[in-house]
Amino acid sequence: MTVIFKDLTIEAFNKASKFVKKNRIFVRFTAFIMVAVIGLVLSIVTCGITIGFNVEYAGKNIAVVSNTNVFEKAKKVVLSNINSEDKESVIEEPEFSLTVTTTDNICCEQNLADAIIDNTKEISFSSALTVNGKVLAYGDREELDKIVDAALCKYYVKGAKNTSTFTDDVEIVEGCCLKDDIKSAQDIQAIVSALEVKTVSTVTTETAIKYTTKTLYTSKKDRSYEKVQTKGEKGLETETAVVETVNGKQIAKTVLSKEVLKKPVEKVVLKGTAVPVATATSKANAKSAGFIRPMNKGDVKLITAYWGDGRGHRGMDLAGDTGSPIFAAKAGKVIFSGWDGNYGYAVVIDHGNGYKTRYAHNSALCVKKGATVSQGQQIAKLGNTGRSTGPHLHFEILKNDKQINPAPYIGY
Repeated sequence: MTVIFKDLTIEAFNKASKFVKKNRIFVRFTAFIMVAVIGLVLSIVTCGITIGFNVEYAGKNIAVVSNTNVFEKAKKVVLSNINSEDKESVIEEPEFSLTVTTTDNICCEQNLADAIIDNTKEISFSSALTVNGKVLAYGDREELDKIVDAALCKYYVKGAKNTSTFTDDVEIVEGCCLKDDIKSAQDIQAIVSALEVKTVSTVTTETAIKYTTKTLYTSKKDRSYEKVQTKGEKGLETETAVVETVNGKQIAKTVLSKEVLKKPVEKVVLKGTAVPVATATSKANAKSAGFIRPMNKGDVKLITAYWGDGRGHRGMDLAGDTGSPIFAAKAGKVIFSGWDGNYGYAVVIDHGNGYKTRYAHNSALCVKKGATVSQGQQIAKLGNTGRSTGPHLHFEILKNDKQINPAPYIGY
């Protein structure tokens, strides 16, 4: 059997050799075609050549896609980033043509979406200002950042450590929009200004500490005496606190620390308590002057102020009931009767020899200017007019137009 197969093989080979010798040109051509086909197949496989579709949009070939559905997907990507109601009308219909290309040249839907935006005159790449996920404005990214940063810094406290955030969720995101939807810087400024800004500031402030006043009294000085022994000085303290504000209005404050830099100095004042006592000479002069008390003894409820009571008081205050009669302390001529500012309704009598008397705060006047009155004549009624805190007679004696202590002249 082996011998027979061997003989057949030799016979087949010999016949093939004779065919090749007789048909050398045909065999060579056939081999060339086969090699070319094999090479073409290998080139297609190795180079990634494939069938695709040219996308012609707005008069330009903008991409090559694997199938026409890619354009629809890219269109949806574009429209999903635009909020305008007229967004679909701005995208034109494309034209497709079959082409041979490489797989590397096939465009994906995202890149095709970018190409659609680049070639649609009504659409522009832009940045969007969003508040709580809602787009409020489109604009230039640099301009948006500038306006937002200015709004956040608006309520910073000078010299403090500050941080600010919007009370809403505010973001700037990249996207695209219709060119007509892009806002001016002024419009964006108005939108951002309406947002609330929360600012947290760590502030250190210096505050003055008020000084206290202590009054010391001495019986060795009369009531008109008052002297500052120690001058008061304010102290100084620092306070560090975290202050929270919304649009500049404080909503919370937490004090972290306080430190006294300088303690205040207490003011010390020395005042006299002694009631002035007439000297023997003044008593003698008073007696010879011949004055009487300007009110009935029973009408005087209280002597509320003496001469020199610490206020620079230059007379005596005799308190009583409104309407009580007031008499001329000595005979003389009325040189004033009427309203006299802080004195209220007042009467002034000239007694001669340089002496005058004044009767102030009256409720009514009983004499007129120019009248001559006798000692003990009623000239007014006790009152509470002018600068007065209660019904009383303010009584003064003047010697050569200088006020003197009236107490010894009227027996007090």
